[in-house]
Amino acid sequence: MNKACPFCSAEIENQVFLGTESLMAVYNIAPILPGHSMVIPRRHVETIFDLNENELAEMFRFSRKVTELLMKVFDCEGFDWSLQESEAAGQSVAHLHLHIIPRKPGDLARPGDWYAQLEEQRRSAMIDSPGRRPLSSDEIKHVITFIKKSSWLT
Repeated sequence: MNKACPFCSAEIENQVFLGTESLMAVYNIAPILPGHSMVIPRRHVETIFDLNENELAEMFRFSRKVTELLMKVFDCEGFDWSLQESEAAGQSVAHLHLHIIPRKPGDLARPGDWYAQLEEQRRSAMIDSPGRRPLSSDEIKHVITFIKKSSWLT
């Protein structure tokens, strides 16, 4: 555990909507689009190379399950995954995390615009950019309750 890491703090549990002993699915506090979530190892690891083969396989199986859930709950037709390794690649929190962004036709002016928004986050040196309004704790609680009530996988 890294006490300075926001993904290791006790508060992150308020954003979890699905989890295992070693992984958690967390609703993003400043979503690019509805359903924007992250899969995060509970153990503090900074890079995918810190996972052993079993942990890596488990992370991708769990991520697929989370993606399937989000697409169903938010009535989406596609998704983007983004796993950024190091600051050079746009990683803003030094803890491994996979962004899952459910997609619908026409949800952004150009389908690839979600990446520019993540890149802006990195350039601004903030966990979430000012252009993406952080949700209040009540809004996050509402979305997580919606996901859990709509869940057909848990």
